[in-house]
Amino acid sequence: MKKFFKLFIANMCIIVLFSSCGKANSGIQSNSEVITSGEKNNNEKKEATPKPEEATSNNLDPETEQEPEDEKKLIQASVDAQAGYADAKHQVNIIGFKSYKKLESKSYKDKAGKNKEFIVLFLEINNSQNDSDYINVNYLTAKVDEKKTENKVLFNDPEGFKTVFQNIGPGKTAKGFVAWEVPSNWKEIKVIYNGWKDSDNLSINCTLTPDDYFSPPKHN
Repeated sequence: MKKFFKLFIANMCIIVLFSSCGKANSGIQSNSEVITSGEKNNNEKKEATPKPEEATSNNLDPETEQEPEDEKKLIQASVDAQAGYADAKHQVNIIGFKSYKKLESKSYKDKAGKNKEFIVLFLEINNSQNDSDYINVNYLTAKVDEKKTENKVLFNDPEGFKTVFQNIGPGKTAKGFVAWEVPSNWKEIKVIYNGWKDSDNLSINCTLTPDDYFSPPKHN
């Protein structure tokens, strides 16, 4: 009986011992898996904080920013019978303005259509550049009484002048004419030349009426 009692006591001790070890292991495991609310907030803050490179990637270095180039303002120069235009490269003057019903010579005859006439603008252009300057007909536009009108090609030379559409050498001056065929009762002509718009940001214009007629000087 005593032996049985001793064995019973020993078994109980062993059971209690193993039971306490199991609880100890379970406690350790649960403690390792527990994350406090403070630690969780710290982890979220770490993940939300951008990297230094990302936080500044959209910031531009002021030294590397390129400012747009200043657009040059177009110079719109008006000329008339009293005043021309001049700058460091160009000089333009109106030296005559006349109308003709016909122009003829031994070889050719230019005659305006019925109820029409030729109006001829005489110009003097000086090229002060070191390069030649070509006066290009493709950059000339005109409106007669607000209606677009193409310039007229004449076989004769009014008052002995050649066409103004020519090459002007460096430091040279050229005189020439441009003509239009218009209704005899025309009121106003507006002329624009943009041949220097791309190179010098310059546009030349003039507005003339029949009251502005005057004869050009004798051509040499």
